[in-house]
Amino acid sequence: MKRTAPVLVACSQTWSSPARLPRVLARAGCRVSVLCPPGAPLASTRFADERIAAPAELPAYVDALAEHLERAGDRYRWLLITDDPLLDALARRRAEPWIAARLPIDGRSRFAALLASKADFTDAAAAAGLPIPASRVCASLSGARAAAAEIGFPVMLKKSLSFAGLGVRAAADDAELARAFLELDDGAPLVLQRFHQGRIGNSVVLFQEGRPICWMSAYKSRTWPGPFGPSSARQFMSHADVEPILAAFGALTGYHGFGAVDWVCDAVTGRLVILEFNARPVPTIHMSRLAGVDFSSSIAAMLAGRAEVQRPPERAPGPIVRMFPEDVYRAATEKQPLELAGLLPWPGRYSDVPWSDPPLLAWHLRAFRRAAREQKRAA
Repeated sequence: MKRTAPVLVACSQTWSSPARLPRVLARAGCRVSVLCPPGAPLASTRFADERIAAPAELPAYVDALAEHLERAGDRYRWLLITDDPLLDALARRRAEPWIAARLPIDGRSRFAALLASKADFTDAAAAAGLPIPASRVCASLSGARAAAAEIGFPVMLKKSLSFAGLGVRAAADDAELARAFLELDDGAPLVLQRFHQGRIGNSVVLFQEGRPICWMSAYKSRTWPGPFGPSSARQFMSHADVEPILAAFGALTGYHGFGAVDWVCDAVTGRLVILEFNARPVPTIHMSRLAGVDFSSSIAAMLAGRAEVQRPPERAPGPIVRMFPEDVYRAATEKQPLELAGLLPWPGRYSDVPWSDPPLLAWHLRAFRRAAREQKRAA
């Protein structure tokens, strides 16, 4: 396919998952430019048409992005912001003309604050009648205790600004709540929510000006690091609650681009309860065909101005799919080296290793070597 739609993938961190996006975009006919620090995995993928070096320090990165976009004018059809620290920094500058209209929620919208704030998302979702746990925004330990007394234990406590599960704690009683609050308190309000027993998962979605046009859902079968961390293995599935939730959120915010709704499937009711929203591309977008949809074709249609909707087929939960490199690190941390054989390309079995992208695979092999040396020194 001839690549004619210029897009910019911006990543200020050395996160690995954004490096899988350029292949998805290239299949959609996009000419992919990447803006990232030198040596980042995103700079290694062979599916990037242009690599633009940017500073590793976040404030300098944001300035470099602003300067690049000012020079580029209307060159790019789409800006994809792929890491949470960058999204937070840009959300703080959302009213500035160079970035306002390029954010997934227009920076001039009253909903733009929820791009990087769990507290703002909680308030907006509750006001819109979306299915969220009973929630309170707490500015103090006494406020958290009062909220927990009202909602009832067990509860979850979250930082308003956090990622990768690093700012989440569970509390079964007052003592655990006090400990969790002290661990998470950084002066910003925390979000306290009722804990719902059930399987955790998410729905990854592509919105076109507020309308969900392609999505897929999966349970988080394994996470790493920790029980509230990102997935290291997933199980694709479908649920009737997903489309109404996505449609309501999109209509409320006018969201445009990739995002993901984290949810729990309540063990008692079988209904989905929204935990939070990630306003950026997330891992597994490149796996969409395993869920019965194709994000690349939806991207192509969106950039061509066509309004086409891909709904995933109704299905029972499928096989567990191991994620690369997340499950490699999990297996190494848990000292389960034999599990790595499951990532090999056995006949008839999906392998998430980027075999079609040798430069990116080489980057990961070097990273594994560094991690092994560091682990050996620490032992």
